[in-house]
Amino acid sequence: MTDAQLHIGILTGRTPYPIGMAEAQRIHLMARAMTEAGASVQVWVDGLDSWADARNHEASGTKDGVRFEFLLGRTQASSRKVRRIFDRFALAWTARTKMSRAARDNALDGLYFYTPMLKLDFERFIVRRMAQKNNVPIVIDLCEAPWNLKEKPTMVEKKISPLWGIDGVVCISRFLRDWIGKENIKTTRSVAVCEIPILVDIAEFEPVAAPLAGKSVLFAGSPVYNDTFSFLLEVMDSVWERHPDCQLVIAGGANESTPGFNLSRTNGRIRFVGYVERSVLLKEYASSSVLVLPMFDELYSHARFPTKLGEYLASGRPVVTNPVGEIPRFIEDGMSARLTPPGDITAFASAICGLLDDPAKATTLGANGRTIAEKNFHYSLYGPKLVDFFTSLNAEKTSR
Repeated sequence: MTDAQLHIGILTGRTPYPIGMAEAQRIHLMARAMTEAGASVQVWVDGLDSWADARNHEASGTKDGVRFEFLLGRTQASSRKVRRIFDRFALAWTARTKMSRAARDNALDGLYFYTPMLKLDFERFIVRRMAQKNNVPIVIDLCEAPWNLKEKPTMVEKKISPLWGIDGVVCISRFLRDWIGKENIKTTRSVAVCEIPILVDIAEFEPVAAPLAGKSVLFAGSPVYNDTFSFLLEVMDSVWERHPDCQLVIAGGANESTPGFNLSRTNGRIRFVGYVERSVLLKEYASSSVLVLPMFDELYSHARFPTKLGEYLASGRPVVTNPVGEIPRFIEDGMSARLTPPGDITAFASAICGLLDDPAKATTLGANGRTIAEKNFHYSLYGPKLVDFFTSLNAEKTSR
């Protein structure tokens, strides 16, 4: 670091930015936090929107004070598979070139690399080579159980540690922090750790005292969680016995054909929102009676900390979820949300019905949940901590 300002590069690792899913939101809030804490941040986007669904239209620009640049000069992937494969290599090479140039210009004191952790990506080898050559510390963001905790890791995944080639980790949960400690012992390394929970921009959310009209239960999530959808339908069968006019709203990629749904018994009481603009999603939160997030007692739920929970709480609407992983660290049942035993359909349905039955209680619960989000998950709380973390890693790297 040649001057008083810290220069941080962020490589998004196949994640389109700034408009995208939870990964893009976390990257952006990390970048904003460090920018507002005095660092100079540059985001290099090496993820492209699907050829069938373009969300980002500007190949470079600034959002909320954070500079970004799509490395290929375009935002959308090709419809041709061969071209998409070629683009992956072109993106990796361009990323290496951009980062090396920034390092030579004394404009890269640390790299925040949002690389996949469920499987080893070839891009990590390229990034590591660049970092070694230019003496730049690499920090990854660990938000899920890594590849060596899978039931059936490949031979390569068994031999290569998820901490290979990096200097520091920003992790989202105590489970993952503890795993890093064990992995450091196993690999005789000392990878530094900075624990940062789910992040939200509390100013994005305008809390409302009650939904606009009617009764509705909202779940925002991915169609990969088929067990979640099956669980929700069974829960709603119980809810509909007491509240037949209640609607289940599903936001995300799920639709009528998603596995886990049996719509023949729902009588049109499910509304599929799909992937929508963020402003529309926030309005869906605000107009819902109850927001739900089923969590199950299994390894991956203990490791992760869903961003959606932070958004739910920030909305000021009442939440029903389960005491799995990080959740009971921040939430007390009956005070800031309702927590029921994992997998207990009857208890989950009863918690929802209790909130539908008592709007005043639901309002109080939602307000308390928003307070939890304000005190624990607002992104700007973590800017100084992140800057200090990168500064320490840079000082250690340059002193060797």
